[in-house]
Amino acid sequence: MELFEPAWLGPLELKNRLVMTAMSTRFAGSRGETTERLIEYYAARAEGGAGLITIEEASIHPQLPHVPNALGIFGNHLVPGLQNLTRRIHDAGARASLQIGLYFRQHVNGFPRFAASADAPDCSPGCRELTPDEIRYLTGLFVEAAERTRSAGFDVVEIHACHGCILSEFLSPYWNRRKDEYGGDQAGRFRFAIEILEAIRQRLGRDYPVIYRISGSEFYPGGFTEEDGIALSLALEKGGVTAINVSGGLGHINHVSIPPSDVPRGILLPLARGIKAAVKVPVICGNSLTPEMAEEALGRGDMDLVGLGRPLIADPEWPRKVREGRSREIRACIRCNQGCFGGLRDLRTPGLTCLYNPAAGHEIDRAIRPSEVKRRVVVIGGGPAGCETARVARLRGHEVLLIEREGGLGGQFTLASKPPKKEDFAKLAEFYAVELPRLGVKVRLNTEATPEMIASLAADVVVAATGSLPVVPNIPGSALPHVTTAQDVLAGRVTIAEGPVVVIGGGATGLETADYLSELGLDVTVIEMLDAGGRDMMSGIGVREALLARLKEKRVRIVTGHRAIAIEPGAVVASDRPLKGGGKEVRMSACRVVFGLGNRAEGMMDRLGAACGCTGQLCSIGDCRSLGNALNAVHAAFEMALTI
Repeated sequence: MELFEPAWLGPLELKNRLVMTAMSTRFAGSRGETTERLIEYYAARAEGGAGLITIEEASIHPQLPHVPNALGIFGNHLVPGLQNLTRRIHDAGARASLQIGLYFRQHVNGFPRFAASADAPDCSPGCRELTPDEIRYLTGLFVEAAERTRSAGFDVVEIHACHGCILSEFLSPYWNRRKDEYGGDQAGRFRFAIEILEAIRQRLGRDYPVIYRISGSEFYPGGFTEEDGIALSLALEKGGVTAINVSGGLGHINHVSIPPSDVPRGILLPLARGIKAAVKVPVICGNSLTPEMAEEALGRGDMDLVGLGRPLIADPEWPRKVREGRSREIRACIRCNQGCFGGLRDLRTPGLTCLYNPAAGHEIDRAIRPSEVKRRVVVIGGGPAGCETARVARLRGHEVLLIEREGGLGGQFTLASKPPKKEDFAKLAEFYAVELPRLGVKVRLNTEATPEMIASLAADVVVAATGSLPVVPNIPGSALPHVTTAQDVLAGRVTIAEGPVVVIGGGATGLETADYLSELGLDVTVIEMLDAGGRDMMSGIGVREALLARLKEKRVRIVTGHRAIAIEPGAVVASDRPLKGGGKEVRMSACRVVFGLGNRAEGMMDRLGAACGCTGQLCSIGDCRSLGNALNAVHAAFEMALTI
């Protein structure tokens, strides 16, 4: 496979063509220092077989971290910690690269907003336009950071010049409205980036590998274009760059840089192909490619090296599994953005992780070790929580039986893969369907776990992971024959062929069901009590934004601030007083009505209890214990299984 042929970055040889791309973690210390947590996270990816490990963006200025607990490269005191990091990566057989960069747009600690242009679209009054003297000062910071990067033992330095950082502001006409030598035409907009490269070359020489990560296009009107990407690449090549790493998107405005599942995989490949045709230096490109897509792209000559970001968060052993012909065993990234991007956006979390790789970012505190006592474990339920419990318990050496009522694994995630643009979510069930039997977990499908059956198994530990059931409110008309639930619609148990349809509930369940129904050409209205749809979905990671945009495009009406109070044969009655009804009532025509109000805990523990005669440990996990999202369920299951 071309994926595993050696590659060169100038004088530097890589053992293969797989490059872990930079993605922030929030694992550094509060002042940018390297931590053991950060070291072990990257060491695990190096041990997985990638040729080059790119460490997340390190800030070149102490007052300008782009996220809390961002890594730093702004002082010599940070070098010894980084040397420990590069040593671990090298010991694992990989090369190490450090991305350096600077943001002013991320308001982390109240530092004044500087910008390429004071009149940039997101600049409020008081925004300061960088002067030429300040630009030269920042150029010096980049050079000093690059020199520290080499001193810390990194084989490569990568300059971050996309995704809304300060360099991308200068490069893009969307942000750059300057009238001086750093604005205007391409030569002006590119000047800052080129001056940094030339200054680094002057300080470090011609041989030390320097990569520029750029946008091949910002995919936005008035932004950095495909033609800009080719022209910039040619200018960087002339300035002595070693390689071009092609990304895309306009920061967090259109979510192409960390695309959710609605963005086609491989969207950046045509951009990389155009740049590769123009330059002689190596081109790197990724965008959550599957092994098959990556190999085909190399074969076509789209790029020289394959970038892997989120795929290595989900499965650090992606390279090894592919090389050994075990691609079916990969825990594929489903591009949900909940643990990775969400871990950066939601500061209540401890940082980056993965929805169904709970060890990501927890390589130290969630290490799986053999149990001293081997037990017989029965898991009831094959949803995400049940599958993860079974997987980890088996890895600890226990004898595990998983019982599932339906004909396949996945539970609620099987339904989650049915709405438009969410086909990736089926990969979770596919992973467990391969992994559990491979590990030796016994799986019984189409089996109802009765108390009598559980008693007959004489298990040491019984784990109820039976999930949840749809919420059906007790309102007049809720039992009429034209009324159903989102779960029945998505599971295919109910077919809706005519509208109008009213979906009651405008959270994730209701909106995704409305998306599914509107894709069939049906007229759909959603009733939601809150002031906006999708309030239970995380903002800023692209998923909610993309869903609401699709619904708007398909003219799905979302009626907020209303409560459904009754269902009639041809209509739903809603009140504009959502607390308890009353006020002004509105009748909305409805041939079919769908409850999309989420779920309630399934009562398996109540049915088991003493009835099953279990003399061992009896516990529950996932939605049947406490309602939450899939990430919480899988992570709680992982941690509980470590205690069995």
